[in-house]
Amino acid sequence: MNRIVLSTTLALAAATPLAVRGQDSSDNLNRFSFGPTIGFNFKVEFYNSSPCLFNVNPGPPTGDANHNYDDGYVRVDSSGDAGGLTQNWGYQNASQYNAAGLGTMQFHAIEPGGSSSATSNPQYGGELIYQRVIGSLPLISSGDWGLETGFGFTDLDIRDNLGGTAPVITDTYQLNGVIPPGPGYQGTFNGPGPLLGDTPARSIGSASISGYQKLSGQLFTFRIGPFAEWNFTPQLSLAASVGVTLAPTTLDYDFSETYSVAGGGVYAAGGHSSKTALLYGPYAGAMLRYDFTKCWGVYVGARFQNLNDMNLSNDGSSARLDPGVTLYATVGATWKF
Repeated sequence: MNRIVLSTTLALAAATPLAVRGQDSSDNLNRFSFGPTIGFNFKVEFYNSSPCLFNVNPGPPTGDANHNYDDGYVRVDSSGDAGGLTQNWGYQNASQYNAAGLGTMQFHAIEPGGSSSATSNPQYGGELIYQRVIGSLPLISSGDWGLETGFGFTDLDIRDNLGGTAPVITDTYQLNGVIPPGPGYQGTFNGPGPLLGDTPARSIGSASISGYQKLSGQLFTFRIGPFAEWNFTPQLSLAASVGVTLAPTTLDYDFSETYSVAGGGVYAAGGHSSKTALLYGPYAGAMLRYDFTKCWGVYVGARFQNLNDMNLSNDGSSARLDPGVTLYATVGATWKF
């Protein structure tokens, strides 16, 4: 709310000394301007608290303990792992079984992926601007002031392509001659089921990462505030404005990740979430206009805008849109009447 209070205060402060309608303002007191916009400096922070499963926790490399992996689990059973064996275990992939000797089972826990940031430029949209001239600028022979409103939209599409490596814990358990059930087996606390040694031999390796994280959607803006315009010639003018922006925003967060462990299989994760929120904050802008006739002209403009953040999450992964101080550039046509 501090942004709204600050913006409103600035807008009222700018308008207060100009509250007298001048007699020499233009006959065309209303202006509509429309043109495409290009937005810069939209930032997204991506966070990944766990690459595959939200509850992955390999625990210490000791027996009589619960171990949860990306491709299975080895947990304490109803006997309390009597004799250092447990029937409360399960696995997913055939590659985890090694039949050599008395046989072993391997389980993997991929370390969290951490965070990354992305800035995608430019972001495209458009804006319709309405200006109403209210009076003449004091102490300036050729200038007007008035109220400005703008209705705009921006299509957002910001993507971070994943790469590199992630640490992987590999725990190896002894089967002691037991032939395991097929992949997808899930043992239970009470059993019965084949017994697996409950104390792992642990090693640390790495997994290669591929995939993407993406934030997409629409940001709609309604802004309002006073403007002041200086006329350099009868055709050329420069207007400056300040005020507050309200921005209803709808976003989709998608991620798809693949982790390839050397000799340990491939693990994939993905998700989708959507959210709508009202963002807000101050803006300041300028418009340079050239009038070809009494009613028609063209303009170029720029606007700085500062909105609050927006967060989305899904299965331990999340994205934070940071509109921060964004810059819009625009060009278009103006109709005065």
